[in-house]
Amino acid sequence: MRPLNAFFDNDSAFGQIMTRLGILIAANILFIVCSIPVVTIGASFAALHYVMLRLLRGENELNPFRVFWQGLKENFVQATICWLGVVVLAAVLYLEVFWCRQFSGPVALFQYPLLALLLILIVLASYMFPTMAAFKVTLSQLLADCIYFAVHRPVTMVMVLLTDVVPMALTYLDYPRLPLYAFLWCMFGFALLAFSNSRQLLKLYLPYLEKKEDFTEEEDGAEKHPSEKQILDDMKKLEM
Repeated sequence: MRPLNAFFDNDSAFGQIMTRLGILIAANILFIVCSIPVVTIGASFAALHYVMLRLLRGENELNPFRVFWQGLKENFVQATICWLGVVVLAAVLYLEVFWCRQFSGPVALFQYPLLALLLILIVLASYMFPTMAAFKVTLSQLLADCIYFAVHRPVTMVMVLLTDVVPMALTYLDYPRLPLYAFLWCMFGFALLAFSNSRQLLKLYLPYLEKKEDFTEEEDGAEKHPSEKQILDDMKKLEM
């Protein structure tokens, strides 16, 4: 029985996988519930990435409910403002593209720069909420950080964009399998995407976590700043 007990132990590979899966499912459900008012989707995204970043930093036994709520409270106002701004700008750009396509000639050509602006907005939105979860900064600094991280690693930017866009597009295009996709999204889909993006973006964040306020906290509420050795160890783990 000892080999079997070791297999199901929390410190075993199987135990760690199941623990992470449980955290993903719990965080995903919390995200869906907190996103029901629609206006709170941005804050829920920030809280979801907050949980994933804490998980990737090695907190395998974190309480997803407590950590999600903590991330929601800390980023609620800023994330809600950003979310509403992104939605309004996206709606305006989409309508402009739609009206340009109703005409022919030079007017129709305006749709291409508008589509480029829409793509830039999607990229910034993809970086906005995880960056907000990782660092406590003002709105202006948040925008500057998003632009820097996106331009600094173009390959990562493409991977993050594909991770956000492709699964969503596949869900709507593959209509016969829509019930299956709906089940996966409700179980762990959003959390899995946030985990994947956070894993890629954390490689960019780690060198700067000492220079800005870290997103992790000690149990007594004091902020925890990682040492240089811890940052290097985390980067090695991510590269494995």
